[in-house]
Amino acid sequence: MSSVHLTPAAAQWLSTHQSVATTAELRASGLGRKAIDRLCAMGVLVRVARGLFALATATPTLAHRCRVLCGLYPSGFVTGPTLGMIEGIRRMPPVAPLHFSVLHGLRIDHIDGVLFRQTTKLCADDRRERDDGIVVASWPRFAFDVGADLTPLDHRSVIHQLLDTHRVTPEDLVHIGERLVHPARRGTMTWRLSLAELGLGVHDSHPEVRLGDALLRHGIPVEPQVEVPRIGRVSVHLDLGVPAARWGVELDIHPEHRTVDGHLRDSRRVRSLHVVDWQIEPVSELDMRDVESLAAELSSLYRERVQAIGGPSAQTGAVQPSGALQPSGVAHGAHCSGHRII
Repeated sequence: MSSVHLTPAAAQWLSTHQSVATTAELRASGLGRKAIDRLCAMGVLVRVARGLFALATATPTLAHRCRVLCGLYPSGFVTGPTLGMIEGIRRMPPVAPLHFSVLHGLRIDHIDGVLFRQTTKLCADDRRERDDGIVVASWPRFAFDVGADLTPLDHRSVIHQLLDTHRVTPEDLVHIGERLVHPARRGTMTWRLSLAELGLGVHDSHPEVRLGDALLRHGIPVEPQVEVPRIGRVSVHLDLGVPAARWGVELDIHPEHRTVDGHLRDSRRVRSLHVVDWQIEPVSELDMRDVESLAAELSSLYRERVQAIGGPSAQTGAVQPSGALQPSGVAHGAHCSGHRII
């Protein structure tokens, strides 16, 4: 660095900010307009764009390029695999363009090696500024964004790392999903699969709340997001279930259930639950058009299950002889929180 021509404050700033500075930052470091122009003429500084400068000797590392982008588009932020690479997150692709998120509709210019991810969902909590001046996605936002670029297995590994290193909490993940999950948004399916496999998709969707309330009114003591261990495999979480009777309900209403891969996953999931003696009742979107009739049908199936295994009564949870099940009068909504699933 030709620091002899810079003020000490400017030299210090550039050394800690990836050799990049804005006009305002240089002026705050004691360099006026004429001094900046003189340094550019001497070849010490390079004018990257209007109001943005870099040291002529700067090495164009990934972090340096990120800092330049943040100067060119101050409202955007680095995200996806790029953030994972500069922060040492595992399972990132070995080669990827520089991922930079900007608000949809912002005028952007083509830059070789840069992938601009335009989004309509941005809030102040989605961004954070590192000590070197690079503006990056918050860790919860990164956790969602990178799902569009990784396999489900790699994405789950990344979520594990973020949780283990206390970069995110389960509550952070639930909250960001409530904001960003949408069938048309890239990464949504991977996100849902990851959180379901990790046991973090613990909040009910509105259809689950409606059906859960209806079953409670019919005296069926269902609980939301019931965890079921599987032999030699990770546990699964049923949308609604009665653990004592090993009976559950799965609502196959999200768009991913309609795909070929979705049907395959659902079929394998149900078969794996049969192995551990769970009876699963699938519910489709059309079934939900008449929730009360559906609840009555499911209640009959539940009672048949209880009679077949000599299982618990809906009232006390104690084992009863066949035919002893009676409506419980469980309070409406007792087990349904009303939160949204991600």
